[in-house]
Amino acid sequence: MGASPRQRLSAVERRTQALQLHLACVDLRTIAKQVGYADASAAKKAIDRAIADSIVRGEEKIDDIRREQIMRYHRLQAAHWGKAIKGDTKASDIVLKCMQGTERLQDLASPKRISVDAQKLGDEILAILGDDAGSDDEHGAAP
Repeated sequence: MGASPRQRLSAVERRTQALQLHLACVDLRTIAKQVGYADASAAKKAIDRAIADSIVRGEEKIDDIRREQIMRYHRLQAAHWGKAIKGDTKASDIVLKCMQGTERLQDLASPKRISVDAQKLGDEILAILGDDAGSDDEHGAAP
């Protein structure tokens, strides 16, 4: 049988308390004694789980904020769409900015930078191709 809601809450509270003590630089044995874990290893597992839980909650919160912002862009875009289609330049600018904002939030935009390694590789390939073209001329190949 699973833990009751009260027991789960108590476990969450204990993990939270353990994490707070850990962040205050309290050693694992002391955390285990104060919070009620069997040993330092159990306290460490609880702290690791509390950290993982907080990361998941943070990611969920970010996703919620992103969704809300995208919905705002869509509402604003819809409000100006008709005028933009009819040629209103201000409305068109607003619609385009909304589209760009949505694209950015959804990570749809192509990268704006290339890596330095990719640039170097491209330069090396061009140099090799350039050398091959020059070596053809040296070996009597027709231009």
